[in-house]
Parts: sequence; C-alpha cells; structure tokens
Amino acid sequence: MMEMNRKTDIGLDLDLTYAVAHAANAKDLRTVAERFCSVNDFSYWIYALAGPDKAITNYPDELVDVYAENRWHCGGDPLIDAIHRQHRALSWDIESISAPARSMDMAQRELMDRRWEVGARTGVSAPAYDRRGNAFDYALVSFSRDHALSEIAQRHHEVQVQLLAAYFLSAAQHIFGEPNAPSESEPITLTPREHECLSWVALGKSSWEIGQVLGIAEATVNFHLGNAATKLEVRGRTCAVARAIRRGLINPT
Repeated sequence: MMEMNRKTDIGLDLDLTYAVAHAANAKDLRTVAERFCSVNDFSYWIYALAGPDKAITNYPDELVDVYAENRWHCGGDPLIDAIHRQHRALSWDIESISAPARSMDMAQRELMDRRWEVGARTGVSAPAYDRRGNAFDYALVSFSRDHALSEIAQRHHEVQVQLLAAYFLSAAQHIFGEPNAPSESEPITLTPREHECLSWVALGKSSWEIGQVLGIAEATVNFHLGNAATKLEVRGRTCAVARAIRRGLINPT
C-alpha cells in the first residue's frame, strides 16, 4: 500500500482519501481507518457494505456477533435509519439518536445500550449509494468515540468521512465481490399503494402524514410498508426505501 504522509495544514487529508480509492484489500482499508482514528482521536471504525452484508471493523467481537445475529443492519439499527434519512454524512451522539425511545423496540434499545457500554457514544458516519445496478446497495463508513465532537470538528469530519464512504464503495467492488455481478435474480413488483407509501417515506413523511395524504388509515400505511419491506428482504421502512431506490422502484424528487 502507498505511503501516507499527514498534511500539516487544516483541511482534508487527501492522502487518506486517495489510499481508500486505491485500496487493494481489507488490510489496506484497515490501515486507513486506523490512521484516521489516530489522527482525529476516534476509538472505533467500521466499513460496512449492504447487499453482500460485508463489514470490517475494530468494534469488539461480542458486539459484532450480536449485531450480525440480530441483523440490525437490515433496518433495525436506529443509527443507520438516521443516516439514511439524511442521505449524507451525519454527526451523531447516542443520546440524541435514542431520544424518541417510544419508537424503539427492546432489541433496538439493547443495541444502543451496547454501543454506550463499549464507548461508541458519539461519532461521524456517512453512506454512499450504488446506482450501477449490482449487488452493492450502499456502503457505510463510521467513526466513533466516547466524548463529544466540537462543531468545527463535526463539519470537518463530515466532509472527510463522506469522501471516504464514496471511495470505499468504489474499492469494495473488487475487494468484496465481483464488480459486474447482477443485483438480484428475481424482479420485484410493488403494488401502487406500496409504491406511494415508500415514495412518501422517502420524502420524510410519517405514517400518519401519509395516511392523511392518501386518505387511508395509519395502520393501512404501515401494512403496505411492511409488505414492501418483506418483498425487498429488509427490515424497516428506511432500508426498504434505500433498497427500492437502488432497484429503481421509486424515484423520490
């Protein structure tokens, strides 16, 4: 892997971005993540790739195993939901993500508690979405630590981590799978109501608001969203929207 020299001026570390773009294997990616953590005072990092469900990270094995067992990445992770709602880099802390506790089930609260326990209490995460029709729905790059980020650090890191996510997705095509593999073998057909409900969710509307727009009950909206998520083989409306966009099934504007 190429040698990385830290820039001394304030701004983006372009050497790290370049290193991710030209990473040849998971070891190269780990080197970049460890360097970013060392320079910017982060403790944990993760590169995650939806579709083939691949990830490399330095999170404790116990947390990684429980996370994978519960398939929280398929729509059960409140942090991933928050990132997808923003569609770009997000500075976050556990307390603000966990604030609407009434909307979280016991498994989701357990996940957030586990993050708190290991010291992943605040951080910066960014998604990158694949639009080339292969098996890679989206990539996620995230860095976390146990103490708060200043507003200046948030602005700086959001830009850097967003770039890392975009270049990681590009590198992942050859590191984690075959770049020209087809996305899914079976076509997915949404009903008109499922399409409408997902499209409104993509625009940030709640089930109640969607019901008011479409003239149907909130429970009916949730029914259609649940059916759509099942067809798309994900858990939760946020990941359903992300996958529907990736498959070209909806086009929110």
